[in-house]
Amino acid sequence: MDVRPRFARPSRAAVALAAALCWLSSSLPGWSADPPSLSIELNKVETTEQGCRSIFLFNNETGHELNRFRMDLILFDADGVYAKQLLLDMAPLYENKRTVASFLLDDMPCEQIGSILVNGVPLCEDGAGAAVDCVSLLEVKSRSGIPLEK
Repeated sequence: MDVRPRFARPSRAAVALAAALCWLSSSLPGWSADPPSLSIELNKVETTEQGCRSIFLFNNETGHELNRFRMDLILFDADGVYAKQLLLDMAPLYENKRTVASFLLDDMPCEQIGSILVNGVPLCEDGAGAAVDCVSLLEVKSRSGIPLEK
């Protein structure tokens, strides 16, 4: 006598329903496994005749196209002393798109910049003109010798 428990095989309809629910949960806004984010990477800096030029990489995974986006950056010198404040406009940032932008940070050589702080995002609006809380979505990092912080 066989005493092993028997399990019913799921019907094709049950399997199809489970597959559809998995697909639907991964494709609907707000149901994604990855939380929304806006990553900013200081990818490269180079000293030019005009001063320190930066290359930033933005990756907009907020779930919105950002038609208006302004960063407030604070530059600190090598001793950690405030050196300069910059407001950079970077828009549009398309949804689920990486964007590269270059900015002249200062007229001094890059070696004299100790760190950069993303002090805030005073302007961040989606395509409909509604405000987006981009500060809470920020992820920052640096591949250059200058740390980028928030």
